[in-house]
Amino acid sequence: MKWNEYKELSEKTLSQEFFMTKKDELLLHAVMGVLTEMEELMENNDEDEVNLFEEVGDVTWYLAIIGREYDIPFPTFMCHDYMITNQEMVLQIVRKSCLLLDFMKKKLYYNKPIDDKMFKEISIDIMEVLHTYVSKNNLNIEDIYQNNIDKLRARYGEKFTSERAINRDLDTERKILEGGHKSN
Repeated sequence: MKWNEYKELSEKTLSQEFFMTKKDELLLHAVMGVLTEMEELMENNDEDEVNLFEEVGDVTWYLAIIGREYDIPFPTFMCHDYMITNQEMVLQIVRKSCLLLDFMKKKLYYNKPIDDKMFKEISIDIMEVLHTYVSKNNLNIEDIYQNNIDKLRARYGEKFTSERAINRDLDTERKILEGGHKSN
């Protein structure tokens, strides 16, 4: 079978029905956000500490969505393997986030209910690995939270707008990030 024929035939089984609640939309936003921020963290390669601080803050912002939906506190304990590298931790978070994305795909396109228990457990695993990452890199999670909120206030004020999301003042944001970056 040639590619063009395959494209045409595969379209016959494409789901074009969508099944989303507001909660599902928020969870999908969170999972996509964690994955895209982890890609940015991989790009950093531990070279720019201010950017590392920022990207971890962005990941926590998306995890906060899941935390609100499932009433999950941010863990105060770490994952069990303290000898893993930063890249291995990032890869663990990406893999676990892909599992969450699979839940969302099945909900959105197949109308399969999300296994809330598993979704929550995997989310907690992600948070534990991120906590280990933060601790291993001598970062303070509460400083990360504050710095992230300060950056977002500078960007949006008190409310999100698409225009401000697109037209950001990166110099101002970088100054805020540099001023708030602290290692333990």
